[in-house]
Amino acid sequence: MKYLITCIVLIGSTTFLSAQIDCKPYVPATVGTSWELTSYNDKGKLTGRIEYELVDKVVNGNDITFSVKTTTYDKKDKPIFSSSFDAKCSEGRFAFDMAFMMDGSSMQAYQDMDVSIDASDYEIPSMDAAAGTTLPDGTLTIKIAGPIAMNMTVFVTDRKIEKKESVTTPAGTFKCLVSSQNVSTKMVVNVNSATKEWYAEGIGLVKSESYSQKGKLQGYSELTKLDIK
Repeated sequence: MKYLITCIVLIGSTTFLSAQIDCKPYVPATVGTSWELTSYNDKGKLTGRIEYELVDKVVNGNDITFSVKTTTYDKKDKPIFSSSFDAKCSEGRFAFDMAFMMDGSSMQAYQDMDVSIDASDYEIPSMDAAAGTTLPDGTLTIKIAGPIAMNMTVFVTDRKIEKKESVTTPAGTFKCLVSSQNVSTKMVVNVNSATKEWYAEGIGLVKSESYSQKGKLQGYSELTKLDIK
């Protein structure tokens, strides 16, 4: 009986470890790790930055939930918006909560108002994903109540994997999975654009580029700091 119990424990441990190994998140794995993305316009002029910190990691069976705190700074390095989002790894599938796409500079005026968020998953496949792999669409809806009521919806469509490549930023050199997608933002006016994103396992977004409908570069962001605990 003792031997049987030991075997059951070992099998259970092996299953748990296998789930951990299969889970390859696109966020740092150690609570307390911080990183920073700096944004520039099409001419390379600083427009702001976002600080990130992994503040919690919860393991529940085969699922792992990562909680990330963010602080957005303007071009004068003044903090203008704070928020948070979750990311989850479940049975080998990793996805961000679409709240990670909130634009802090746009949300600054609503920081202290009643804000409700409805966010879908934003899946990032493993580094084994082949070029041409299509990905599920994502949707983010933000509703703000109060004297300056506002509804905003972001649709991310036509997502696909372009390739794998190494990218060098001020924070280092990273092997990345590159995706492309179309982004439509509906608010007072509709704004359509296209983006490319570079993701590294164990890090997350390393670089992004935004383009107009005519294919003109509008701006870009890159990883400028990484402090792994």
